[in-house]
Amino acid sequence: MTHRDEEGAAYRWALFATLTVMGVVVVLGGLAGFAIRGVPGLWAAIAAVGVAAVSGLTTPAAMMLGYKKDPHIFASYVGASWLAKMVVIVVGLLALAQLNSLDRGTFGIIALVAVGATLVVDLLAVRRARISYTGSGADGSQS
Repeated sequence: MTHRDEEGAAYRWALFATLTVMGVVVVLGGLAGFAIRGVPGLWAAIAAVGVAAVSGLTTPAAMMLGYKKDPHIFASYVGASWLAKMVVIVVGLLALAQLNSLDRGTFGIIALVAVGATLVVDLLAVRRARISYTGSGADGSQS
């Protein structure tokens, strides 16, 4: 397996793992939110996981699209995805703040859990991948 194959596999794993974790959090958080706060708690949990999913999936998706490109193009993909993600999150949070039917406490707790879970997945992906961040030699071998 080449360095590029390993890198691609790491990004695919991160996407799959993030989707899986978000699925688990939306089910468990939705059940807990509904049990504690009723329908507003359920919607709060769904909205919180949606925000976390935008946050957690955007960067690995950009990396998947750009990892075979030149480094400056790759960096552009990741930087642009980060900026787009921040705009979507801020606009989304401003829109959600207008909803009185959304339980803010449940939203905050589930959002923290979900974002924390995406960070754990990212850390595990980096650790598992062992991708060199120092570059590679001109002959294609890692330095």
